[in-house]
Amino acid sequence: MFTNRKTLLAMSVASVFALSGCSSDDDKNEVVPDPVVPPVTEIVPPDTIVTEQPAKVFSANVIDLSNADVLEGAMVTFLVDGEAATNLTDVNGEDLNMVTVDDTGNFTFLSKEGATGAVTAQVTFDGYISKSFVVDLDAEVEEDTNEIALQFALIAAESEGLAQASTEVEVASATTTEAIEVKADKEGAKSDVTIPAGTTLKDANGDAISGGTVKLNVLAADSSNTNAGVIIPEGLNADSTTTVKTSLGVTDITMSAGETKIKQFDPAINVSVTLPADSGVAEGDSLVVSSHDETTGKWQEEQNTATVGAANADGTFPATFDTSHLTFFTLGKKVELCSAGITLKLVGTIPARGLAIELSSTDGTIGSYTRKEIKQVIPASSAARYGISKDATAKVRLYDYSGNVWYNSETEIPVCGEIEVNIGSTVETFDNSVTLNGVCAADNTVNPDLSGSIVTYAKDGKAASLAQAQGDSTFNLTGLEAGATYKVRATIRGAKVDGGGQSQSFTFANVQSTDTLTGQVAIECEEREVTGTN
Repeated sequence: MFTNRKTLLAMSVASVFALSGCSSDDDKNEVVPDPVVPPVTEIVPPDTIVTEQPAKVFSANVIDLSNADVLEGAMVTFLVDGEAATNLTDVNGEDLNMVTVDDTGNFTFLSKEGATGAVTAQVTFDGYISKSFVVDLDAEVEEDTNEIALQFALIAAESEGLAQASTEVEVASATTTEAIEVKADKEGAKSDVTIPAGTTLKDANGDAISGGTVKLNVLAADSSNTNAGVIIPEGLNADSTTTVKTSLGVTDITMSAGETKIKQFDPAINVSVTLPADSGVAEGDSLVVSSHDETTGKWQEEQNTATVGAANADGTFPATFDTSHLTFFTLGKKVELCSAGITLKLVGTIPARGLAIELSSTDGTIGSYTRKEIKQVIPASSAARYGISKDATAKVRLYDYSGNVWYNSETEIPVCGEIEVNIGSTVETFDNSVTLNGVCAADNTVNPDLSGSIVTYAKDGKAASLAQAQGDSTFNLTGLEAGATYKVRATIRGAKVDGGGQSQSFTFANVQSTDTLTGQVAIECEEREVTGTN
């Protein structure tokens, strides 16, 4: 039976109310919204954090040569062809050409991809003789390590074999009205500088100064003392081929008028340097004069030569030359090259941390590092660049980074070719490790992987070594001494530590072989919204 039309209309209206629900508003059409679910966030390490170490890391220590103490606050500037280096970065990839050394005395850096050749590192520290060092970017790491260990060693200005003197005068204009003379003379180290009246004083650009207080400083060195070689900037023989220059005398002369460096003269001035009695020179000999520009870090051979005068009463010889500019000067002869280079053969057990190598002579110093029994300190192909002559001699010293001496020749021995030395020490060492407990500063339950960090460690203010990564944010510490205090510095690659900066240091006192060494590093992490949740 069919339903009538009125009944159908009533059913339709009822169904509308049933579907729309009840409402108290006037138009009876309000829709209740779905409940709002707040977004879910979490703390995560930055995507930029690096979890693997580079294949090659340069690790440089700036130390006092006499005791291996670090020189906190030393300034290191890197140059290439006299300009600020552009081929180096810090371990986080930021360009680097200048460093102020922190309390570890150590800093680390990388060479850019494709960078080759050498850079000059100029190192200065108050109370010490400034020096330039040559860093070989092509140096290769030894097996099972990624460290290229560098030692920038300076000596104090008051060291044996050195003499300094200075004077201050007032000048009314650029042209002197009276002679200015300084003599540095102490225990065999002697240099005399005379600036005659009527000399025009100029800056590095050749512009005459305006006058004022002028200060003249002279540094002399006894060239029979190896400290004379220590202060010679590296790179003297960088352009040598078949012959190299010996150094029979050195002097460093600086002059300033207030903040302006006086670098040039018109006319030239006279400089006299005393040579040791055993220099092998005679009256009338001519010596090669080379000068080092501390601004560019480069050496050049002067057109003027030095003339040897008659022997002094004590058997020493004066050598004089004229110069129109001031800088670091060496006087010497050209001699036959060592065609074999220098190879060191170590007899005995080498400590796991390795040994620093120091070769020092009156001609200069060479620093190196080894973990191997046979170390090619200077390959034959580089002997000219480093000034190794056929008859070269040097004092040879090997020491660990805690300052313990493992070999010391005490006197100069022949070094061209292979040198065999017996090493040993009474110091007992052990290996341990340090683990970086990485946490996010905003949530310490989140643990970033810090395996790519650069970690160094040093004993009681001595030189630092690079700790090799073992994975899982753990780093190997070799050659530790029982009961010593060690400072460990961790540089986090690709992230900042809490509060800014990228390094954090830890001090572990009275370290024993059974100790578990752990350092917590809180880093700045990110808060991100979690997607894809129900």
